[in-house]
Amino acid sequence: MPGKAWILLALTSVAAAGLAGAALGEDTGLYVGGSIGRSNERFEPSAYNVSADNTGYQVAAGWRPLDLLAGEVDYVGFGRASGGVNYADTYGVGLSALGFLPIPLVDVYGRVGLMNWRTDVTSPFRGFHRTGTDLDYGVGAGMHWGSLGARVEYERYDISATSTMSLASLGMTWTFM
Repeated sequence: MPGKAWILLALTSVAAAGLAGAALGEDTGLYVGGSIGRSNERFEPSAYNVSADNTGYQVAAGWRPLDLLAGEVDYVGFGRASGGVNYADTYGVGLSALGFLPIPLVDVYGRVGLMNWRTDVTSPFRGFHRTGTDLDYGVGAGMHWGSLGARVEYERYDISATSTMSLASLGMTWTFM
């Protein structure tokens, strides 16, 4: 299923599940979560000439002091991009601010932050790595049932030497009351 169709299906599923049940939950407080989805990596041909559509994942911890605002730290793994005999593994740690729209039953949010990333590149004759800190941003939607939450999210990462670095994911959160 194409990436945009997958995101639309996931958003629709989360919304339908929320309307079918009572979305009574604790929206504020400390939370942890994890998600898995489709990562898309396209490195510039002049840099590494590798690309991939992989399974990526994210592990997060955050604090939502207000209904409209949260801060989150996360670890993201994008999987392995390859091109011929060359391959690259990219992962990073990010810090983001999330802003929520005041919509009943559904958490719709945008995020913006910075990610400290590392790409390890390996070829038959040489291996090296690149690091940096760059912008990440995205949108998402979620629901809560008590402390348990579900969310769907799309994030883009402006990582040096890439034309595309993104993660579309579906995940769960647990809020500590």
